[in-house]
Amino acid sequence: MAHRLYIASDQLMVFHLHNVLENAGISALTQKAAVDVPQEEGAPLAWYSELWVLHDGQLAAARRLLEQFLASETPDDSSDLTSLSKRPPCPPSAFSAEIA
Repeated sequence: MAHRLYIASDQLMVFHLHNVLENAGISALTQKAAVDVPQEEGAPLAWYSELWVLHDGQLAAARRLLEQFLASETPDDSSDLTSLSKRPPCPPSAFSAEIA
């Protein structure tokens, strides 16, 4: 059974993380999941992509790899990673991401 691992509006990051997982031998897929319609007229839409792990047995390794990779990408403060593991009730804002 597939499990959602990550969601973000940064399409490039989602596809890059997909490649990181695939290069580590973890079967993954990406999917456009939701659109955030802004309240202001004329503001751009924000598309969110999800990163999914296809095999249950690879989920723990994928989470560890993703957390390590994102920690190395975070400048000085990695404390945000703990808050990313909580699922918001709706898609996150256009500038945030989450580890599911």
